Amino acid sequence: MQLLTFMLNNVRFGIPVDDVESIETRMSVVGVPNAPAHIEGIVNLHGDIVPICNLADYFGYPKQDIKNVIVASMNGMKIGLEVESVREIIDVNEKQVIPMPTIMNANQSCFNDVASYDKQLIVMFEVSKLMPQSEQQGIKQLIDDNT
Repeated sequence: MQLLTFMLNNVRFGIPVDDVESIETRMSVVGVPNAPAHIEGIVNLHGDIVPICNLADYFGYPKQDIKNVIVASMNGMKIGLEVESVREIIDVNEKQVIPMPTIMNANQSCFNDVASYDKQLIVMFEVSKLMPQSEQQGIKQLIDDNT
């Protein structure tokens, strides 16, 4: 499996390459009234309106210096994920993937596994499980209402 790795709060995360639409530099975001606190707003990306999620805020990290936005597919909806920086694409095999200890992922179901790669642990991130379905629907409605 190939993972796109990125940094956030000095933690190395990995997202399956198959979930990634594009990697962008930080962009101007248009704020949207009544959006959830971790949704910075929306951008027009090649004709698509894409919500931008501040992952640091969502995960309870302090404010980060954002250099990249990973545009990913979250259950059929494009979402921009603000990250400190994109690192590299790596290949990991099943033997390198370990289940996340249950106590660690109690609040975030998007972190089910950890990859051991080059003597480092990489928290594997599942975009489709980032937000509950009800929140995903709310964001989709918010975009529809503002386009």
